[in-house]
Amino acid sequence: MKYHLPSLKKVEKKSSLDAYFDRSWGTIIRGAHRLQILLQDDLCNGIINIPTVLVSGSNGKGTTSAFIESIMRKHGCKTGLYTSPHLIHPTERIRINGKPIDEKLLEEFLFITIEKSKKYLPDASFFELTTATAFQIFLHQQIEFLVCEVGLGGHYDSTNCLSPIVSVLTSVSLEHTKFLGETLTKIAADKSFISRRNRPFIVSETLNKEALMGVKETTAITGAIVCHAKDKQPNLYENLLQKIARVDNNISYHFAKLNLINLRTALCAVEQIKEEFKNQFQKLIPLNEISLEQAILNTEWPGRFDIRMIHNRSVIFDASHNPDGFKYFLNEYEKSIFSNKKCVLIFASLNDKDWKSTLNLLPKIASSIIFTEVPSNRAQIASEFLSYINENNNKEELISNYQNLSCFTIPNYELALETAMNQFPDLPLVITGSIAFIGMAMDRFGLEFHRGME
Repeated sequence: MKYHLPSLKKVEKKSSLDAYFDRSWGTIIRGAHRLQILLQDDLCNGIINIPTVLVSGSNGKGTTSAFIESIMRKHGCKTGLYTSPHLIHPTERIRINGKPIDEKLLEEFLFITIEKSKKYLPDASFFELTTATAFQIFLHQQIEFLVCEVGLGGHYDSTNCLSPIVSVLTSVSLEHTKFLGETLTKIAADKSFISRRNRPFIVSETLNKEALMGVKETTAITGAIVCHAKDKQPNLYENLLQKIARVDNNISYHFAKLNLINLRTALCAVEQIKEEFKNQFQKLIPLNEISLEQAILNTEWPGRFDIRMIHNRSVIFDASHNPDGFKYFLNEYEKSIFSNKKCVLIFASLNDKDWKSTLNLLPKIASSIIFTEVPSNRAQIASEFLSYINENNNKEELISNYQNLSCFTIPNYELALETAMNQFPDLPLVITGSIAFIGMAMDRFGLEFHRGME
C-alpha cells in the first residue's frame, strides 16, 4: 500500500509563535555584553546568581546538558534547562524540571522581551531575544540550578554573560569557521572562553592534541581549572557506566558509544559541583547510585540514533550536522541490528556546515541516497550535492564511493520523504543532516515528540 505523509491538518501547530520561530530568518550578532544591555541590571544580577553549568561543543552538548540536568533534578534540585535549536516546538528550548514550558508562558515573556528590546537593544537578534526570554522565565520560576547550552562558539555567545560554577567542553570540530577560526585550535580556544577563573572546566576525552592546544591557550587567560573527564571517574561511576552499557546492549540503542562519552563528561561535571560547592549542594552528598541510574536511564535526546517504526518500517533519525557527528552515527549503525543492511538515506544540510566532507561518508551504509533541502535561507541547495560529486571526478575516493549508488535530487523534502517510503520499502530508512531537517521530518511524519524528562 502506498505511503502518504499525514495530512497537514493533523500535524500543523499554529500559534502566535510560528512567525517568530520561523527558522528562515535571523542574523548572527556576537557579543555577550549585548544580552547584559537587554536584560538590564536587575535581571542580569538575578540570572548570574543562579548556580549554572555552561556547556559548549561541536557535538554532544545537548545530550551532556540533558544528563547533567536529569542528575541534578533527581537529587532534589529545581532545574532549568536551556538548549537550542528546537526540533519541533519552540517550548522545547526552555524546560523547568525537565518539562518544556507552557506555550502561553513563552508567548507572555517573549512579548515582554521584544517590547523591552525596542528601548534597550533595537537590533537584538533572534537568539538574543530567545535567550533573554529564557533567562526571565527561569527567574520567574525560581529555579535552583541552571544547565545552559551555548549557542555558537563560546567567547562571544549571548549565554557567556552567565557566571557558571562549572563549564564543559564536549567536542571540537571544524564548524562556523567564519566566526570561530579555521583550525581546531582556534575553535577550541573560542569555545574555552566559557571557563572561569578558579572554577572547574571539564574537557571531554574526544578532544585531540590540536584542540587541547586551544584549551591550554585560553585557560591560561581565564585561569580556569582544567579537568579531563577521562581522568576523573570514581569507581562508583565506572561500575554504573558498565551496568548501563550492559543494559543498553540488551534493550536499546539509547546509550550508544557517544552517549557514554557524553555521560562520562556529565558525571565529571556533577562530581566537580559536589566537590567544589559542598555547602551549596548538600543534596548531592553523597550521590545516590540508584538516583543516578534512574536519572541517566530516563534521559532522552530525540533525533540522535532515534529509531521509529513508520508504516511497518524502521526509520532512523539522526541529526549528524557535521562530519564528526556522522562518523559517530556510522559507528553505531555498524554495531546495531542494521549492521548487515544497506539503507536508503535522505540528506539535507545548511550551507554553513562542512557538507562536502560528510558526502564522503554517506555511501558507507547507503545503497540509495536522496538529496533534499529544508525551506530556509541557510539551506544548501539540493542540486549542488550531486554537482559537487560530479565535478570532483578527479577525487578517486569520492567517485569510487558513489559508483554503485543510486542518487537522486528531490528539493522538496516532503516529496523526498514520501519517495523514500514508497520506492524502497524493504530497506531501513536513515534521515540525517541538519537539526532543522530532522525536526521538520519528524513533524511531517506526525511523530509524537518528547524529550524524555520523567
